[in-house]
Amino acid sequence: MHRLKFIAAAAIAAFIGLASSPLRAAYTVERVVGGLNQPVGMTQAPGENGSIYIVERNDGGNQLGRVRKYNLQTQTFTTFLDVAGSINSDGGLLGMTFHPNYQSNGLLYTTTNDNGTNALDEYKVIGGTPTLQRRLLQYQNLNNVFHTINQVHFRPNGNNNELFVTMGDGGTQADDPGFNPALIESASSIYGKVLRFDLTASFPTPAVDATHAGVSVAAMGLRNPFRSGFDRQTGDFYIGDVGFNTAEEVDYIPNSFFANPANPPLNFGWTSREGTVANPEPGIGGPGSPGDLNPIFDYAHGGNPLPHPSLLTGGSITGGYVYRGPVAELQGRYFFSDFINGNVYSGAFNTSTPTANYNGTNLTDLQNHTTAFESAIGGGANIQFLTSFSEDNAGNLYMVKFGNSFFPSLGQGEIFRIVPAAAINVVINRDTGAITLTNNTNAAINLTSLTISSPFGSINPTSLTPITGHYDSAGNGSVDNNNTWHITSAAGNNVTFNEVTNGDAGTLGVGQQIVLSPSGGWLKSPTEDLGLSLVVNGNPLNASISYAGNAAHAFTRSDLNFDGALTAADWAVFIAGAYADLTSLSKAEAYQLGDLNADNANNFTDFRLFKADYDAVNGVGAFAAMSGAVPEPSAALLAGFAVVIALFNVRSLRNPNSRPIALGVAALPRQLN
Repeated sequence: MHRLKFIAAAAIAAFIGLASSPLRAAYTVERVVGGLNQPVGMTQAPGENGSIYIVERNDGGNQLGRVRKYNLQTQTFTTFLDVAGSINSDGGLLGMTFHPNYQSNGLLYTTTNDNGTNALDEYKVIGGTPTLQRRLLQYQNLNNVFHTINQVHFRPNGNNNELFVTMGDGGTQADDPGFNPALIESASSIYGKVLRFDLTASFPTPAVDATHAGVSVAAMGLRNPFRSGFDRQTGDFYIGDVGFNTAEEVDYIPNSFFANPANPPLNFGWTSREGTVANPEPGIGGPGSPGDLNPIFDYAHGGNPLPHPSLLTGGSITGGYVYRGPVAELQGRYFFSDFINGNVYSGAFNTSTPTANYNGTNLTDLQNHTTAFESAIGGGANIQFLTSFSEDNAGNLYMVKFGNSFFPSLGQGEIFRIVPAAAINVVINRDTGAITLTNNTNAAINLTSLTISSPFGSINPTSLTPITGHYDSAGNGSVDNNNTWHITSAAGNNVTFNEVTNGDAGTLGVGQQIVLSPSGGWLKSPTEDLGLSLVVNGNPLNASISYAGNAAHAFTRSDLNFDGALTAADWAVFIAGAYADLTSLSKAEAYQLGDLNADNANNFTDFRLFKADYDAVNGVGAFAAMSGAVPEPSAALLAGFAVVIALFNVRSLRNPNSRPIALGVAALPRQLN
């Protein structure tokens, strides 16, 4: 979502010397949801604390993207809004916000880029369905689809009829012949701006520039403001502006500026300069203009020097928010990330600093949270490629991961959240499949419902010891001694397990622990997506999930006997499940029978994956050596070899470019080596 020209910069590392922040006892980081399709944002609707709305720029169809509502209690999705169109480069569904009075007026706003056409749209929820009311802005990118329209905001405690939108400079790179600085520097143009929309104005046709009635420029001189956020407590505005070849920067606009709409636009200096650098490239740039504002923070991008020491290096900033959630020690810290180097940082800014003293070093006490955050999330988490930070109604800070690469395959997106460490903690033992819940909050909690979920289907309900019949009045009464509970999810459901009380709330005391499964409740696989939520005092409360065992690592793909190694024993498991009917199984159950790509089949594609995994762990050629030299295999194993090789031969015969598999020592198609 940033710039294709910097894909090669993926190897950029953080500058050594920046303070690394260990995860404090006061807070931790949890995975809220995974399996998303290129998510670019998340928000909550005013008054709806039990759900989040996730903006995905892709839904696998001919769509710009969709907004999905995710119920935090049941951990289930419903599609809220689907937007038709054609995705190109940085385009798609890019942002959404709800009107502060959404509960009464049903209004929300989206930003999109449909194959180069940028748009700001107003929707109204009618009969539960968002319905397009009017298009407030429509304009074309320049000669590509980079640096598009971006994020849309209402100012906290501001005028609810004012909507703010950040705009990229149109995308032409500054060293391209068609680059036109006048479009960015003109106060009537919409390129490279922060625009203010008066929602009481009439828009019989969409605005195409800043001369339309009801549209004004609040700030200019921006290149690619990816992303931005208002401080919910002060109303100050922070912008992460992606640099060209020299600097990544954080720009700042105080709340006092927005309070007077008549103020002339602020200018952050692009294209006459980049960050705090007056002349970033030969042939472009210059000394800047009088009154241009320096960023409060910038860091080195590429080899060009800054006029001050750079505390880190990176390739593409993702702007964030000032933390205003429940963790006291993070209060007032501005969080941001670098999309390319993969790190999450925070720093402190003294908002009383005079604008004349902005010099790119005003963000102090800079901390790199990456290692600590990833360790807390567990399961081999990687928080590179963040496209956004977000907040919920309580001020909790979320991190939105696009996927595992610059433009990732679908299903790789994740959302993480910083939460107080004093929480309901659930530990899953990888070695035994045991699930243990502990109340580590500072008070007893009253609960009326418990839900375990796993989109991958990793729940084994027959091995659970839930509250129902175990910790209620029909069991030992340790959670609910005067009521019985009952299970509401379907028998054998591997994706969701839900139980509720038949009467008043049960109680989980301070430090109380219940064993939801002594063993086998979690079906082993490399996918660690188990979630648990409770309804406490009528409100959903997500447990903090962690995994233990297997030497503190998630299982490696193709380790089908889950012993921490990839050996011939795993090949025997794979053979046993080859071409079996797995269609009725959950993804986790099918994985245990050799379905490595989660398509509910163990076939030739999985064979290739197993071979690649085996050689990656044991060395090139190791699979060929193993498969042809398994000593004294049992009759069943030998039969398994014959069957699976024969089946793979059938597959090969259907492919004229594939060589048959010889039933000999190597037992492999040569083209797979």
